[in-house]
Amino acid sequence: MSAPDPASPTEQAFTISTPTLADVPALARIHVRGWELAYSHLLHGEQWFGQEAIDRRITHWTSWLTPGTPAADEGRYRVGRDGVGAVIGLAASWPPREAQPVRPRELSLLYLDEEWLGTGLAAALTEAILEGGPASVWVAEDNPRARRFYEKAGFAPDGAARVEEHLGSLRDLRMVR
Repeated sequence: MSAPDPASPTEQAFTISTPTLADVPALARIHVRGWELAYSHLLHGEQWFGQEAIDRRITHWTSWLTPGTPAADEGRYRVGRDGVGAVIGLAASWPPREAQPVRPRELSLLYLDEEWLGTGLAAALTEAILEGGPASVWVAEDNPRARRFYEKAGFAPDGAARVEEHLGSLRDLRMVR
């Protein structure tokens, strides 16, 4: 697959692969920066976007990618890499957290380096992680860009909503396909 490099008129390839523990620092950085791009108008403070958040995500990603941990056993993880192999995007999927799930998989995380937005990488990661199957995704109600992306990927709101109290009362909507 290839994606245009927004900084130049030439095309730069990206690939999709499974992340390794060596990718953890890059994954943590992209995860936190993705949160900043998506939620900085809703959440504020070092715990969400600063070094504290990166350190927390390093711990999460290390656990998620360490064989034998429950998260590693239940999760699916994919990364996008640029033409030289650097991590430029991530996706993760776990079984849904609801007591009575409406789909067998949940698209749990999808974040890209900012310069790769709009290149097709997010769509490629979504399909790689979900393998074309049915899934649910929770998306912030006040994140119209993400909601439009998921609609293009075949998701539609199903009427379910929840409030994330631990995230400053962020309201999420569930979308399914």
